[in-house]
Amino acid sequence: MERGKTKDETLSCFGLTMKITLISPRIAVQKGDFFGSGVPYWPIELAILSAFLRDRGDEISVIDLFGSSPTTLEEVDDHYLQGKPFESFTGTPSVAKAEMFILFALSYMAHREILSIARTLKGLRPDITLCVLENSYAVTAYSIPQVAEDFFQSGVYALLCGEVYWNWDEILEFLKNKNIAKIPENVLTPVLPKDYKIKRKINKNPTYPIPEWDLFNLKNYWSIPYSHGPKTKQYFPILTSRGCPYSCDFCVVPETNLRQWRGRAPEEVVKEMIILRDRFGVRHFQIEDLNPTVNGARWEEICRLLIEQKAGIFFYFVSGTKAETIQIDQIPLYAEAGCRYISISPESGSPNVVKAMGKSFDHTHGLRLIEACHKYGIYTQACFLVGHPSESPEDHRLSCEYLRAMVCSGLDEVAVFVIAPFAGSLLYKHNSIKMTPSTMLTSFSPKGREGWNELSRRRKELVRIFFTERLKRGAGIWIQGIRALLGIPRTKMENLPRRIMFIYSLVLKYYIQRLLTLK
Repeated sequence: MERGKTKDETLSCFGLTMKITLISPRIAVQKGDFFGSGVPYWPIELAILSAFLRDRGDEISVIDLFGSSPTTLEEVDDHYLQGKPFESFTGTPSVAKAEMFILFALSYMAHREILSIARTLKGLRPDITLCVLENSYAVTAYSIPQVAEDFFQSGVYALLCGEVYWNWDEILEFLKNKNIAKIPENVLTPVLPKDYKIKRKINKNPTYPIPEWDLFNLKNYWSIPYSHGPKTKQYFPILTSRGCPYSCDFCVVPETNLRQWRGRAPEEVVKEMIILRDRFGVRHFQIEDLNPTVNGARWEEICRLLIEQKAGIFFYFVSGTKAETIQIDQIPLYAEAGCRYISISPESGSPNVVKAMGKSFDHTHGLRLIEACHKYGIYTQACFLVGHPSESPEDHRLSCEYLRAMVCSGLDEVAVFVIAPFAGSLLYKHNSIKMTPSTMLTSFSPKGREGWNELSRRRKELVRIFFTERLKRGAGIWIQGIRALLGIPRTKMENLPRRIMFIYSLVLKYYIQRLLTLK
């Protein structure tokens, strides 16, 4: 929908409503590594799409496999799948009565799970319209055209690429009349040539409906002792913008968003927060934008509106943001408005590696930002990557030195990942990174990556440096440990102890049940 247009002008219905079932997969947890997988990302796009389709008059059902039962675990090769198996839903009206299924490609780590669901659905309902919706708002996602053959061989008919709100009527007309209607530019089907180039739809001034979170099991998401950001008792993820203008070669977003950033109006963002606050009693919001502060003035206005309206809301930049887009002198404004956490991504302490990645980072500004946040009570995270094809031992040494400097400036936590070849990234397209064997889970730190032992050593060295430097700075790290054990985290790192205990309790429960079944 475009600003300035009424709902009736923007949306046209076809007279007959449809029964559409939206499906979100289980979450993959790599064995022995809780840093690069297993994060409980909420299917935000499905909640927004549900509201959009309901507004049209469609009858919507949601099957959220993770959210339905995050205490259920199943072993699959080198990882676990967390959530209720799809087979548990095959006899429900959501499956039996649906006229269309839309599977959400939530994460590249869930790719095989999505294919399995597609095959099951095709076996149950061979004539049903089966679509896959791309996740275009997350770095953990993937470009679904890059693996189109996987989907088509599993029975999927249409890949819905990017955002579908801007030409949904055209998409629906095609899906209802496949033999005569024109194929929309942002839809890929098996009948198109293999070299066909899809064209994702980008609306530069977007507005979205309030997500239909009532269709999801919120209590289950809130009941687990961890989240993507620092875990609070109740919280919502929110998207205040879409896309990213940068061209990092390890990231899928340049392809899924065409390097176009789109910010929602400050008034709309604050309105959504307040509506959800009043409807659900939630005051904590995890900002899941790819790059929320590209337009710094926009977020400054959001802060002013939150202050003016005395919203009593707290927000956390959990997916990272471009450090240079936040002005140091505006940190007091962010803090007053309720900002409690900012994640930034230097990726490397080496300017050469950062340049080779296709991005830029002002290392001096990063230190000043960390220092200012520390002063005003905003907790900070820095994300580093090891294993870029251009990285040398000297580049790694520079990362170690820069991390030390960040800790001295007041950094609260670090996250270190081993670069992985996610479908859609330039590194994937150029086959720059090898997986051995290729059947292993491609996580945010894949154990199947060539050279894993050396890359794991570099990763551990950075983590060790962080803790060593923090210990030198007094009691802060011990206070973080106490908060972690008490379940009152202020950083993602403080989620880990309870998260590890929770997952291992599920693993133990799974193996006990399997032994009892064998007996």
